[in-house]
Amino acid sequence: MRRFTFVTYAGMPELDPDDRLALDLLAKRGFDVATAVWDDPAVDWAGAGIVIIRSTWDYNLRHADFLAWAEDVAAVTPLYNPITLVRWNMHKGYLADLAAHGVPTVHTRWIPAGSASDLAGMLGEAGWRTGVVKPAIGLSTYGVRKVTGTPEDQAHVERLLQSHDVMVQPYMHSVDDRGERSLMFIGGTYSHAARKTAFQALLPAGEAGETPADATAQEIEVATKAMQALPAAPLYARADLVDDDAGSPVVIEFELIEPTLFLSMHPRAPERFADALSELAA
Repeated sequence: MRRFTFVTYAGMPELDPDDRLALDLLAKRGFDVATAVWDDPAVDWAGAGIVIIRSTWDYNLRHADFLAWAEDVAAVTPLYNPITLVRWNMHKGYLADLAAHGVPTVHTRWIPAGSASDLAGMLGEAGWRTGVVKPAIGLSTYGVRKVTGTPEDQAHVERLLQSHDVMVQPYMHSVDDRGERSLMFIGGTYSHAARKTAFQALLPAGEAGETPADATAQEIEVATKAMQALPAAPLYARADLVDDDAGSPVVIEFELIEPTLFLSMHPRAPERFADALSELAA
C-alpha cells in the first residue's frame, strides 16, 4: 500500500506544519500522500490507504462521534495509532492503568459525571493546597483550571460534571521552573524531547513556547516503562512528564491519539517518522 492520508480537523485543514515535515518526505520517496478532515463526509476512507491520525484537535468536543469514525475507518483500512489504543487513550482513566503497572504517575482523584462534588473537601483530604482540574476526556487546556477550592473553582467543577468525568491532580510546582518534558517515541523507540510550559495554548508546534530538550536517563526510563504497559504497540507516542516533590519524573499524560510530535525540535525526527511510516507500507 503506497498511499498515506494524514487526518486533521476543520480548524487546520492543511495539517499542522510540523506533521507536513514527514508528509513531504513521504512524497519525495514516491508515496501518494493526502490530508483529510476526520468528519468530512465526502472522504472515501476505504480508498485512503494507511490512515494516520494527527491534528484532530476537536475530537474531545464530539468524542463519541470521533470514536465511531475511528472504528469505521479501522474496519476498512489500516489506522494508526491502532483502534485499541484510540479507545484506551481517549479517557484519562488510562493513568490508573499505568499506575497499576508500576508506572510513576501524578496522583489523581476522579469525580464521575453527574455526581455531587466537594472540591475544597477533596483538596483538603488529599493535602493539596493547590490542584488542577481537568475533564477526563479533553486536550490541551480545554476545561483545565488551577484551583484552590474557592466557590468559583467549585462552580467550574460543577459545570464540567454536567457532561464529563472530572479528574483532580495536585498542582506540580516543578512546572514553574522546569515545565513539562514531552518525550516522543516513534516506531516504539525513543526519538527526542521538548519542553512545554504549563497551561500551554493549542497552537501549531513551535508556536506556544516549546523548546528542544534533552531527556534524562531517568525520564527515558519512566516513559519506556509506560510504553511497555500499553495494550498495543503504537506507531507514535508522547509521554508528558513533570517532577514530583522529590524531583523524580512522573507521567502527567501519555498521548496516543493526536499528540504534536514536535518533529521540528530535532533534525532527525521528521526522517525517523517518515522511516516508521515507510515500514508500514513495506
